[in-house]
Amino acid sequence: MSVTVVAGVPGVGLSTLVEHVRPELDDEFELINFGDVMLEQAAVADLATSRSELGDLSQRETRRLQRRAGEFVADRAESRRVLLTTHLVVETAVGFLPGLPDAVLEDVAPDRLVIVEAEPSLIDERRSAADREYGDASVRAVEFEQDLNRTAAFEYAVSADAPISLVENEGDIEAAVATMEDVLDGD
Repeated sequence: MSVTVVAGVPGVGLSTLVEHVRPELDDEFELINFGDVMLEQAAVADLATSRSELGDLSQRETRRLQRRAGEFVADRAESRRVLLTTHLVVETAVGFLPGLPDAVLEDVAPDRLVIVEAEPSLIDERRSAADREYGDASVRAVEFEQDLNRTAAFEYAVSADAPISLVENEGDIEAAVATMEDVLDGD
């Protein structure tokens, strides 16, 4: 059917946004979190039991998990519309890696990419206040991550021949939800 990739940097409020959008979508949509699928695969292989441990895996292990997760998404998308949340770049112990390497992008075959952004200072505040462990990052680091995310989004859009939309998540969740609904209604 179709895959809409919804992505943003950690702390942008991606999970909150999709939690608010999901009830407004018809049952044809399935919400899949790429990181959750990777973590399930990592747990089965006894590689990791938490999200923070995924960042400590080798590049080879990360790639294998990404491929398995991509195959899972492709299988699910055969019979339904998938709303896939993910990070287009992932921070690892060796540096940032593509979140959807070529083979994974080919399997996932997105029809649309939606980038969720917020002011870097707001993301930094959200990270500081969150229950999750985001590590020590600065506003400048968040700016860098968003730049990487934009670059990856454009590269993926060119490869998949898919449009990109922007959703600003500056704190008014209702406005962000409305924008996201407009994007998804454009299918």
